[in-house]
Amino acid sequence: MRSYIVFPQVEDLPTVKGDFYALGHIPNIIGAIDGTHVALVPPHRSEQVYRNRKSYHSMNVQMVCLADQYIYQVNAMFPGSVHDAYILRNSSIPYVMGQLQRHRVWLLGDSGYPNLSWLLTPLRNPRTRAEERYNEAHGWTRRVIERTFGLLKARFRCLHMTGGSLFYSPRKVCQIIVACCMLHNLALQRQVPFLQEDGPDDGVVAAVEPVDSDEEEAEEEDIDNRDSVIQQYFQ
Repeated sequence: MRSYIVFPQVEDLPTVKGDFYALGHIPNIIGAIDGTHVALVPPHRSEQVYRNRKSYHSMNVQMVCLADQYIYQVNAMFPGSVHDAYILRNSSIPYVMGQLQRHRVWLLGDSGYPNLSWLLTPLRNPRTRAEERYNEAHGWTRRVIERTFGLLKARFRCLHMTGGSLFYSPRKVCQIIVACCMLHNLALQRQVPFLQEDGPDDGVVAAVEPVDSDEEEAEEEDIDNRDSVIQQYFQ
């Protein structure tokens, strides 16, 4: 896994930021973060733990990607009932991003995440044109993680609901998810084209199952940080 799912090196950050800036004109972004569900048949004794908000059983998988859809961080060990902000707190991301703060870089997440010094979320109720421009740029840029989920699940149908639920233990399901992410990155590195005949044309690349985090919005924790970004770049 450490050979194929790798956090960007410090010397690569200027290129990473430039690629993200081209998507939505937000500077200093080095990743888009979100969660998605992978359906499984749950263990009988803990069935309820794996039931998500859409009333089916799943693993809640959190990923961070680059602008070219390369996955450089994945947490696949949390059941479907766990909220994405909890996964974030219990991952290595806070520590790694804390170490990078001297480089003034951010991740982009939806409103299910807290707004932090290194994580920018959209405004719930934009009131000015600058705030609206920020939300628009945020949406255009963060959309890459949804496209990444779509491509990943289109290549590996076992991760998409059209492929049914995985009939394995939660541990084995996590191993399968990580293996698929490794192969996804390897395919990108080797420029393996995605052929539509790999799966039926059912819109899977666009229609992924992101975690419904907007139903439970996280608390705002660092509003001043986001406001400074809006004032500096979107006025």
